[in-house]
Amino acid sequence: MKPVWARGPAPMAVVQRTCVISTSQARGVLSLTNQFLTQQASSGIMSPNKKLIETYLATSDKSKLGPLLADDVEWIEWGDGVPATGVITRGKEAHLKNYGDDELRSEIHRLTEENNVVVAEGTAHVTKEDGSSLSVRYVNIFELEKGKIKRKSSFGALIKDSA
Repeated sequence: MKPVWARGPAPMAVVQRTCVISTSQARGVLSLTNQFLTQQASSGIMSPNKKLIETYLATSDKSKLGPLLADDVEWIEWGDGVPATGVITRGKEAHLKNYGDDELRSEIHRLTEENNVVVAEGTAHVTKEDGSSLSVRYVNIFELEKGKIKRKSSFGALIKDSA
């Protein structure tokens, strides 16, 4: 038996479900889809969750960070030399204190979102009060609840020749 598309005229219901296109037509559709997605990404269209995380990573001003955090926020830091449980900080005030007072500039390389979780990949450049500096490549996993950061898991690696 021939496939439906090769049988000639088909009932309307089949035509609505079946679509046969050439390779060049498929390339055209993919090209248009890519153009749309590129325009959407470059036009700054971003979900509220990603905007919240971008705001969090863009500032080291604690007065701007506080409103982004849930009162019972939990921050777990992972890296070389930390215990198997990670270093855990609980509560908004403890989070802000742990954030420190050094000047921080973050380059966000990618934000990925699924439901209430946003993953941020990037590089943090830190200038300490004594003038020394360091850079850390990071992956932060943020869990959000009611428009606030509820949990942050930080994974970081010091970039050796970053000074």
